[in-house]
Amino acid sequence: MSSSQLPDFEHTLVIARGNLEAPELAECHGVCCGLLCRRGNASLDAFMGLLDMLELVKKPGTALKMSLDELLVSSKTQLADEELGIALWLPSDGETLEDRTMALSHWCSGFLAGLGASGEEGLKSLTDDSNDALRDLQQISSADVSDTTESEDDEKAYAEIVEYIRIVVLMIREDLRGPDGQDAIH
Repeated sequence: MSSSQLPDFEHTLVIARGNLEAPELAECHGVCCGLLCRRGNASLDAFMGLLDMLELVKKPGTALKMSLDELLVSSKTQLADEELGIALWLPSDGETLEDRTMALSHWCSGFLAGLGASGEEGLKSLTDDSNDALRDLQQISSADVSDTTESEDDEKAYAEIVEYIRIVVLMIREDLRGPDGQDAIH
């Protein structure tokens, strides 16, 4: 497995042995990405401490902790990818749209928690576009997912929302990291 490929979602659910359901597992990745947008070099201890504080993962077994470590390392690599290669860790397309939408809602909630974990002081550098996008993520995180109908249009809308969130994460990461030594400032 390359260091940029996220661990297998369904396999990690099995490893979690019922302690985490799909929405909570997706939320763990949201927390990870939010944390990494704030602190690109966040350690496994910082990530696990945040998951514990949020009461998502209290005392993971060895296999789950290894999978979460792999998730952290892969997410760091993806967020640094100049080709915008970040993927959201969500249930597969074989799951119901309702289940995937619920997981996406939890992912957004986790991202907001990870992003805000260090306080609001560092978020002052966000652009107006990023602040608007954060409000969108807040709305998505509280979405009511009770409609059980699935259509091609619903699938398309879901895919568009996932892509929008992916771009929002990259935009926020860019705002928070600021220019590095290799960036030209004019």
